[in-house]
Amino acid sequence: MSLSTWRSLAPRDRALVAVAVLIDGSDAATFLECDGENAYELRRAAEELSALEVDARLAFVGTALRLALGEVE
Repeated sequence: MSLSTWRSLAPRDRALVAVAVLIDGSDAATFLECDGENAYELRRAAEELSALEVDARLAFVGTALRLALGEVE
């Protein structure tokens, strides 16, 4: 599974996708599709993360969120 779209996002957008996937992995792409600026990229990134196996996804996305927030500050 490639996470290239997610990795190419700015830290703020990675954090946004991570929160959406943690809240609802199955519908995160649909929610993010409504973004006015980066809808396509955010949706693709959420789909990439949501495709991960659940246990791996939760661990990865939680760590990724912490790292992205560290970059935003």
